[in-house]
Amino acid sequence: MKKIIFLFLTLIVFPGHCLMAQIKKESPSSLQDSIELMRNELSLLKNQNKIVVARLDSLLLQLTVSEEVKQSGDDMKRLIDEANGLAEREKEEQENLSKKFHSGIRQQQGLNPNLSLGGDFFCGLSSSKNDYISEPGEVSYGNNGFFMRETEVSFVAPLDPFTRGKAFMSVTKEHISIEEAYMEWLNLPLNMNLKIGIFYSEFGPLNRYHDHALPQFDRPKALVNLFSNKGLGGTGISSTFMLPEVIFADASSFDIAVIKGTATVDTFSFSNEGLLYIGQFKNYYDISRNSYLEFRLSGVTGQNNSTGDNRSYVGSLGITYKWAPVGREKYRTIDWRTELLYSYRKEEAGSIKSKGFYTSLQNKLNARFWIGGRIGYSELPYDAGQYEWDYTINLDFWQSEFVFTRIQYQYNQRNKYYTGAFLPDDHSIIIQVNWAMGPHKHEAY
Repeated sequence: MKKIIFLFLTLIVFPGHCLMAQIKKESPSSLQDSIELMRNELSLLKNQNKIVVARLDSLLLQLTVSEEVKQSGDDMKRLIDEANGLAEREKEEQENLSKKFHSGIRQQQGLNPNLSLGGDFFCGLSSSKNDYISEPGEVSYGNNGFFMRETEVSFVAPLDPFTRGKAFMSVTKEHISIEEAYMEWLNLPLNMNLKIGIFYSEFGPLNRYHDHALPQFDRPKALVNLFSNKGLGGTGISSTFMLPEVIFADASSFDIAVIKGTATVDTFSFSNEGLLYIGQFKNYYDISRNSYLEFRLSGVTGQNNSTGDNRSYVGSLGITYKWAPVGREKYRTIDWRTELLYSYRKEEAGSIKSKGFYTSLQNKLNARFWIGGRIGYSELPYDAGQYEWDYTINLDFWQSEFVFTRIQYQYNQRNKYYTGAFLPDDHSIIIQVNWAMGPHKHEAY
């Protein structure tokens, strides 16, 4: 920098001094030429001065940039050193953690099951005042009043890596009962799961559904007249086998169960030795990325309540179709379930054959609303001459995944006897409110 300043002063002072000395020696006649020469030299000096100033500015800029680059390099080096220090510290902490001793005992919080509580409240109004329709029982949930169908308490937990346990308790105004309580061994040889306890059996598309999870408020009359509104289930043992692909199915399974069931309306009765034997074969097909189809062949046999050692048999063909567009399933879904039922009842006087069916459809309109409908027909298992039709339409509003409200209209056309008289046809309206505290999860239906 000092050399640059000395050069600048030399260029300005020395030429000026020389010019002044030359002017004194010149004669007046040549003064004009000297002045002109001096102007030219001054112009030249001015240009040289501009060049020197430009060079000085360039040098200052280079010095400034060099200083900033040096400072940036120092900052970057400092950041890199800090990052390397943090990485080294994290590595040391991980090594320390890996050296800690773990006993393998589950923590206290991990021992607690998932708990939840659900409520199923409804009010009903029927055009008939018949006690068979209005009073809760094996056929009716109740009508012409306010009812708490049940409060359900759920306990779900993995017991260890090989088993899981589930229990569901139903609490009503009249009594407390165990709806389901079972333990299941998973992934046994032969692709088998084994279940023991109290449970709903695998039979058709809807039997395993708890009441609050049904697509309509009530169970189809074709199932109610065979197994009551409690469903087909009891205490026993059940096994599920995953089968190799058959009939080009994407998945196939076979379920067998032996249970000591609860007494149903008139299909089966149970003595101390009375057992139900249940089987189901299920095929699952992926139609596309958005839809699937499922077929179920189910059967159950057990002793009936007629005189003598006679048995009843019930067979079922169930079909389920679901469409849920990928990425849009929150707003659009269609569920369709159909079941055809055939009952054969052996009695001393002969045999009784009856049939029934239902078809149920649910259509998700948007994120909050579902609309559904169902048509069903059922002949009574002890008298095929008596029958019942049910026509249902319902609208569901899901306030959230924990609360929904349903309004349902149903028309029942009957040719049934009760206490020696025909039951009347009736129109009914049900308003249902269902809620859950906590993750109220069931096994996949």
